[in-house]
Amino acid sequence: MGFNRDIKIQRPTGRKLLLLVPFALCYACFVVLGDWQGSVGYSNAQNLGRLVLWAAGSFAVLFAAGFLLENWAVLIALMPSGARVVYEKMFPPRKARQGQWWIWLAFFMFCLLCYLPYFLIYYPTWFNNDAVWQMEQALGMAAKSNHHPYFHTLIIKVFLTVGYDLFHDYTAAVALYTFCQMALTAAVFSFYLYLLYRRGTRILWLVLAVFFYALLPINGMFSICMGKDAWFTAAFLLFVWAVHNCAAKTGTSGTPGVRRWFCFFVTGVSVCLLRSNGIFVFLGTAVLLVISQIFSGRAADRAERQSSRKEAALNGTDGGRRKYLWRERQRMYTSVAAVLVCYLLWQGPILTALQVQPPDTIESLTMPVQHLLCAYARGGNLKPEEVEMLEAVVPLEHIDEYYNPYLFDMTKNYIRDHGNQQVIAENKSAYAKLWLNVGLRNPMLYLEAEIRQTAGYYALHIPHDQILYSEYFMVDNPFGIESERKVFSYDASIAMGEFLQWFQTFYNRVWSLGLNTWLLLFALACALYRGRRAIAFAPCVMLLGSLLLATPVYNEFRYAYGVFVALPVLFSVGLGREETLPLL
Repeated sequence: MGFNRDIKIQRPTGRKLLLLVPFALCYACFVVLGDWQGSVGYSNAQNLGRLVLWAAGSFAVLFAAGFLLENWAVLIALMPSGARVVYEKMFPPRKARQGQWWIWLAFFMFCLLCYLPYFLIYYPTWFNNDAVWQMEQALGMAAKSNHHPYFHTLIIKVFLTVGYDLFHDYTAAVALYTFCQMALTAAVFSFYLYLLYRRGTRILWLVLAVFFYALLPINGMFSICMGKDAWFTAAFLLFVWAVHNCAAKTGTSGTPGVRRWFCFFVTGVSVCLLRSNGIFVFLGTAVLLVISQIFSGRAADRAERQSSRKEAALNGTDGGRRKYLWRERQRMYTSVAAVLVCYLLWQGPILTALQVQPPDTIESLTMPVQHLLCAYARGGNLKPEEVEMLEAVVPLEHIDEYYNPYLFDMTKNYIRDHGNQQVIAENKSAYAKLWLNVGLRNPMLYLEAEIRQTAGYYALHIPHDQILYSEYFMVDNPFGIESERKVFSYDASIAMGEFLQWFQTFYNRVWSLGLNTWLLLFALACALYRGRRAIAFAPCVMLLGSLLLATPVYNEFRYAYGVFVALPVLFSVGLGREETLPLL
């Protein structure tokens, strides 16, 4: 094969370069703000210089990655014939595969078998205090509460009812719930592996993806944890796929729109009902999806006006295409509205009819309370009447006992036991004004509080090790449920505990929640630079955004677990050769 002089490198446009600027600034801010303690020791000029240097370096890396990915095929074609032949033998062209149901079943069975040892060693479940409370509600032993999504509590109740009717034992009933949750996790992860397989992912990367989903201890432990995280993550991942699927380019006779938007509706409702911040994830994603569909429709209209009628008919951009886009837009509006209606009905009339109590006032006030307490504790400018308003909520003379800039749980629990959160509920506008006025006089202290409460989600290094899956224990509970190892010996369970502890230590040395965010934004920047549809990233970005607004713990892994397990597919979309995932 000779040198092809007709192939030319695609030069970056001003628009593409401009798209990279916000990402470069984000990385620069992550470094400087994430190292807040170290940044305090520098002057303003030095910190500004650090920002500029990090922004410039980040921009160069992003530009190099986007440029190489966009021109990869061209660069390969320009290689000497001998080197190109070697490359093509080592990396043959990727072709989409025809998927069969048994391929998904094989992935599913492999994931399930990999999770099974965790289930058998920690039988019937990994039981934490949150699950105990939800189980008490399900059995009528405690008042119903939406503190943890009551929709998930009802799921627990269904399995407990069926399991107890079958086995007449709560341990077996909990084991039934855990096994079905484990199967759900394996089914969703294997679905993603199936998508990668059909997309034509090379064997090496597919094997790594299988290792990621099936063999990582994180996934095995979360699959048996009796909490909402596994259910929400499963719904979240399917929602990511549904959003990408709905935004994919299809012709007038493409994938049936009703089926795709029905998947969007089901997964959207699930995301909203399985976690308190799910509604923010859905709303933000829906807004971006609507905007992207409107712009794509306008682009189609412009293409039709610029081409002749004959050319439009040949290219599929005739009036039929416009009608198709309009039908799709109607389905989109209907689906979004249907999700919101279902959510509002659930949060209002249905929970009221079920006599479910809403979360208390202080639960949703993480950031405002941390801002105000930081301003007070750090000697900020507060007026006497403002201090009195704070004192009416929580005793300030004992602030050293409960105030933790990284963990809001201590503060909110202290307010519940020794404070008066009802004052805030009865004077919402007054306390909103208090938060605003104090913030205007103490912006840097508010910034400090915000950084300390959220840094784990964007800083590469944090002062405390994050806990991946807590401890491996069965907490005390009123149901008489105890751990019962199955098949494995006591020594095997000890070995498993040591392995999990080792992996948690290893993870903290080589990975972090901040790295998840860095990789997510890197893949998103590459996708935008290459002009690819990036709507699949929207749910992950919205999930992170909701954590920056209201996370109670500054580095809790389970809150961002969905972003972590979505990375392989998002990298496939942003960095892969093909733009879309297979449409089912």
